[in-house]
Amino acid sequence: MENQDKEIFLELKEHNYERFADTDFQLRSGMHIQEHASQNRNFRFIEDNFPELILFYEKLYQSKLCVNQSNIGKFYYLDYFEEQRSKLKRKSLDSKQTLFAIFLYTLHKVEKRFSTTLSKQELLEALNNHHKIKPHIQRLFLGSEKEETLTTQKTIDKWVDDSLRDLEKLGWIFFIENDNEKFEILPAFERIALIYQEAINNIDEIRTNNE
Repeated sequence: MENQDKEIFLELKEHNYERFADTDFQLRSGMHIQEHASQNRNFRFIEDNFPELILFYEKLYQSKLCVNQSNIGKFYYLDYFEEQRSKLKRKSLDSKQTLFAIFLYTLHKVEKRFSTTLSKQELLEALNNHHKIKPHIQRLFLGSEKEETLTTQKTIDKWVDDSLRDLEKLGWIFFIENDNEKFEILPAFERIALIYQEAINNIDEIRTNNE
């Protein structure tokens, strides 16, 4: 394994050796990398070494370094075979966070309610007042209850906050520096549509865990 790693690694450009470690860690953690101020150096590293990196991940991890283009930019990520999950220790979303991402995509890309920058409060208000999304949230968090309480609203607030933090770990959003409320939707957020396009197109038919 070490010889294989060394053979592939030495094919990379010499001046990018130090950049490889950080880029590799992010990719194998499940992060998507794009041309954004927070990721520019790693994005350029992949751009410069894309053919070599494809070979590296195919041989060492039996995974594929993918590239996709959204309407606001290009992004890279690792796709992998099911049996490689234990090797790649990647961040993934649970079912409630996946629903959140689908709802955010619907509001942002389908209904165009937001630009690429918005606040958590703006998002909460949109979720709480959306006639299609709100019933799903109620079934998810209220169960058989008919009215929200302060406790359930705090639960929903935490769901939004936790989900946004996990989307940030995937490289799908970026919290604006020195502001824990405002965030930017990044090009790689388009990945949610690549995975769940049918659910996004049929949001009325989504079934929650409580159904």
